[in-house]
Amino acid sequence: MNIASIPALIEFEVYLLMTMKLRMKMSHKEAQLEAKLAEHGLSVDDGKRIHERVAQTLGDETSGFENLKSLLGIADQDARSVKYSSVLWPGFDFNAITGEEGLLESAQYRHTSGALRTLNHPTELNIWSLDIAEFTEHFGPMTRGRRWPLFDELLPGYEEYEFQWDGECYGAGFCWGLFIYSAKSWPED
Repeated sequence: MNIASIPALIEFEVYLLMTMKLRMKMSHKEAQLEAKLAEHGLSVDDGKRIHERVAQTLGDETSGFENLKSLLGIADQDARSVKYSSVLWPGFDFNAITGEEGLLESAQYRHTSGALRTLNHPTELNIWSLDIAEFTEHFGPMTRGRRWPLFDELLPGYEEYEFQWDGECYGAGFCWGLFIYSAKSWPED
């Protein structure tokens, strides 16, 4: 897919990053959000302004995909998908796919490096280091838990999973397909 404007792509990715803010705050990872913005010369306040502007541009789920194509300068108005290599998360591709009615069905990042590496423990992973498929490959089958819609007001594109590791129950969270956190589950009473 030919993206006409790298600045527009960065703004869209900053929008996606800022949608992760609440979950990152809950995981005590605000410093990573600030560092990611700083890599591109932006502050959290800049990120908030960009988020608001892009959210208004995207609109809602009925117009979001068409507006995304316009935002990114995609000339092919009949395109049913948008795919590009990430600027904020090098080594990942973003892919958004629309369904029959033109509504956004899927939008997430996939790791493109393909190099398998040894991962010791699911709670010792760096944020944004894996996608859902890689995590599953390394830590076994996962059961999908709660999933928030792509245009949810608080946690868009967010998914939770449960899995067994070393005889214990764990949970993992992903935002837009990127790893956010993993933790041992609390025992039920």
